[in-house]
Amino acid sequence: MMPEITRRKFVQLATGSAVASCMGNMVAQQPPAPEEPLWTPSDPPNTPIGQAKGIFPGRVTWVRDVRATPWDGKTGKWWEEKNINQEVLDRMFSRSLCALTGTTTDKVAWEGLFRYFNRTHARGDQGYRPGERIAVKINVNNAYAGYHDADNNIDASTHAVRALLRQLTGPGGVPQRDITICDPSPNGNQRAISDRIYVPLHAEFPEVHWVDCQGKFGREAPAWVEGAITYSSPETKLGSGLARCVVEAAYLINFALLKGHEISGVTLCAKNHFGSIRFPWLDHGKYVAPRNRSMDAQNGLVDLMGSPNLGGKTMLYIIDGLYGTQTNVGNVTERDRWRRTFNGEWSASYFMSQDPVAIDSVGLDFLRAEFQGDLGFSGAKQFPKGSIKNCDNYLHEAARGSNAAFGPYKPNGVTVDSLGVHEHWNNPVDRKYSRNLSPGGKGIELFTVTG
Repeated sequence: MMPEITRRKFVQLATGSAVASCMGNMVAQQPPAPEEPLWTPSDPPNTPIGQAKGIFPGRVTWVRDVRATPWDGKTGKWWEEKNINQEVLDRMFSRSLCALTGTTTDKVAWEGLFRYFNRTHARGDQGYRPGERIAVKINVNNAYAGYHDADNNIDASTHAVRALLRQLTGPGGVPQRDITICDPSPNGNQRAISDRIYVPLHAEFPEVHWVDCQGKFGREAPAWVEGAITYSSPETKLGSGLARCVVEAAYLINFALLKGHEISGVTLCAKNHFGSIRFPWLDHGKYVAPRNRSMDAQNGLVDLMGSPNLGGKTMLYIIDGLYGTQTNVGNVTERDRWRRTFNGEWSASYFMSQDPVAIDSVGLDFLRAEFQGDLGFSGAKQFPKGSIKNCDNYLHEAARGSNAAFGPYKPNGVTVDSLGVHEHWNNPVDRKYSRNLSPGGKGIELFTVTG
């Protein structure tokens, strides 16, 4: 049997990580020793919960290319032009879209995505029609300096938004004027779409709309619509206002980041919509601190995932994992290199799915395998290690579509049933889900994009 580190390298190469290392470097970059787990999921590996969604049900595509992340970790910032390879990233997007839809061209892939969404949402067997609005929810939660933000915290990158806009306005056939890039949640100067993103992309896509909390210098204000979301339980006190650009959109794209969280363990696609509601801090601690609640507790995140004005409009889920991070705050540093999983390199990955539960389940498995007990830990004394405990509560609840005590989830008064499929993989080396292990599997398929 081959030694573990050699086997790990073999698996990485077989899954398209494109890493070339000499034996000396392999020894120097040995992954840290396994830690005593602070939390073990309540569900054993490969025990699916819920109903898989998508053209290929439960499919989550994963593409990894280290050429996309050339940053040395020391010179400049991770997001600077030279530190993300746009050409490689554009290719990763294209290959992922085609793999998600089982097509060979980007144009046919987008047509398939639109048609699937419309067929499954009682909108007929039709593709995108000019005049239909698309809102893209990005994550700029760490833009503490507002429009002048230029720190090294993890946020959406210019490169990633550019790749998506090139796809939508090119093979996707969507006019620029029908697209809105947004992170509207008000929180002081935070979540402002900074100049480093807006200025170059506005020059390239001058008719695209930009909505943030401030609405200045070419960006638009959210124009809140109160009562646009209601919750299943009267105990939920999250805000009911949504930005008009979201309410009026025919389609949403949830464009999240791959990162841990010092309170919630992880922050992926579901929690990305905390930035879509007007007052996310109402009940924020209740739903963002799963370690303080039981696994059978009702979770307001499920209402966001199922609301007709949020998850109910989402046609595509994307997790940007080029620089996946241990936690949600502070600078991206050497701490965020993936030593257990990718031999000390950056995560250099992208994930796409039509299933909101499956993609977050996969994101959690990758993050937990890499950072283990340190996942989410920022060093802040008020947030000790252990935020990952019960962090998949919302995935169980969303997969079932109901809560044992409260009954079915009914965001906006509409019963949602299962929102997708959840399970954990067999192990962090082979990374196999039920549909990878058996053609008759009922859970997730992790589709590794190669070529």
